[in-house]
Amino acid sequence: MTINMALIGAGGMGKRHANGYLELKKYFSDLNIVAVCDIHESVAESVADYIYNTEGKRPDVITDIEKIYSLKNLDAVDIATSTPMHHVIAIDAMQNGLHVITEKPIAITIKAANKMKNISVITKKVLSVAENYRRDPINRLTKALIDSNKIGDIYFTLDLNLSSSNKSVMHSTVWRSKKYQAGGNVLDAGVHNADMLLYLLGNVETIFAQVSIFEKERILRKMEDVAPVLSHMYSHRKENNKEGDKIVQDAVDSAFGVLRFNSGAIGQISFSDTSHGQNLGISTITGSEGTLYRSSSRSGKSPKIVFSNGKEISGDKLFELVPNFSLDDDTSKIWDGVDKLSNYSHDFHLVDAKILAFQYLDFYRSIINNKKPEVGFDEGIEALGLAYGLIESGLKGKLIKLEDVISGKEDIYQREINEKYLV
Repeated sequence: MTINMALIGAGGMGKRHANGYLELKKYFSDLNIVAVCDIHESVAESVADYIYNTEGKRPDVITDIEKIYSLKNLDAVDIATSTPMHHVIAIDAMQNGLHVITEKPIAITIKAANKMKNISVITKKVLSVAENYRRDPINRLTKALIDSNKIGDIYFTLDLNLSSSNKSVMHSTVWRSKKYQAGGNVLDAGVHNADMLLYLLGNVETIFAQVSIFEKERILRKMEDVAPVLSHMYSHRKENNKEGDKIVQDAVDSAFGVLRFNSGAIGQISFSDTSHGQNLGISTITGSEGTLYRSSSRSGKSPKIVFSNGKEISGDKLFELVPNFSLDDDTSKIWDGVDKLSNYSHDFHLVDAKILAFQYLDFYRSIINNKKPEVGFDEGIEALGLAYGLIESGLKGKLIKLEDVISGKEDIYQREINEKYLV
């Protein structure tokens, strides 16, 4: 069965999605991007040309999103716009009979995400979230190692993500500095870490945090200077501001929190891009028998376990701890037939493409088999709730429950955003 899809939003993330699509086509032919939609025609043209130059078939270019719904034989949309449009487009698409995969975070606020969930349930249309970190084959191995109980009962986790933006706008994208567009390091990057912690360690019960906007003025610098690895994927993008402009940062840029998981484990989690002179990335999980050192997602580096007696295990030796571990068939297919990986040395863009290709394939399977996607509305809402929960707790100055963030009870930070975007 063939699924035809329209890519909506053709900026930097849209082009990365196109790259993932082209990687998928090496292994699987039953999913097609038949249209690329963006309000900037030149941006949509650029991504359509990018697809054509590899696939030999050029998607239609559309600038008016309403015309998407008149396309014949369209089954789904892929939303890669900035966050405020996620719920608007997803709800319209599902009500027009289309399945949806959307970039993370699932929505601008929890309230918007819950509206998306309700429409998905009513229309029986798949709503998938393109959350990529957990799809890394190394993170699949990490999950298996934790579940194997080889490091014993889980005591605590450290997830510290401190870096310096050199006072620049994140990814040279102005919306990422704005509260009303779900900007700020805590949300834009933190939702990845939130999803990984929930994936690896299960549900979170309570959150306590302190937050700040340490740098309320940022400089819009060239993408090549700010994020050189990603820059060529974003060079075609349109930005209303110009290089050198001073941009007001009104989205929270730093959060320092403590979590308690339902299991009883405790987590310390921190995010900031204002850590000048110090880059600190620590991701560890400690149990009664030792500590697992997580590798950075998409880095290709092996995780490592250090047991309480000092013995260290990494690389392919880890498979001896989980002899029954293997990658699922679709992941194996996209990673050229290997059944397990402890490390790899691929270029970042190839890794990014392979992970995005798997997301598309999981989306396809969900549609044709009428099953929940791996990262659906519940997983998307929980990850967004944990990221927002850090901010909500910080503003309230008290410990809060994750379930109260997800229900909408805790919404100090989100309240004005909801008033702006939702009736």
